[in-house]
Amino acid sequence: MILQNTSDLIAQVTHQQLPSGIPVDVAQLVNGSALVISADALALYRNADGVGDALGNGLVRSIDLPLTLTQENGAFLQEHKAGYVGLSGGVVLLITLNDIQVFSSKEDALRNRNELIRMSLAI
Repeated sequence: MILQNTSDLIAQVTHQQLPSGIPVDVAQLVNGSALVISADALALYRNADGVGDALGNGLVRSIDLPLTLTQENGAFLQEHKAGYVGLSGGVVLLITLNDIQVFSSKEDALRNRNELIRMSLAI
């Protein structure tokens, strides 16, 4: 048996298109929930199966981003390591135990200053 020790909070990333035609990145978190990233919003789902459900089954919460992301190389999510998530345009998400924080730059995220918005991870 091979054990893998990692601090990554994102287990898998897929690029999808919602039934409305909106492109999104779906980051499946290690706890089974799914973080959906679009050009202008973040959404938290109980699991990835609920993404795109017309009735919103599985949606826990969503927030509008105070900026608009553009896709780079066909994706919004560019890199991730542990709780750090680098998005297109230099925008950064920090995933903590209780929240997802959004910053406009790596420098702001590193210093935990000028937070743009925060979303609770409580389900």
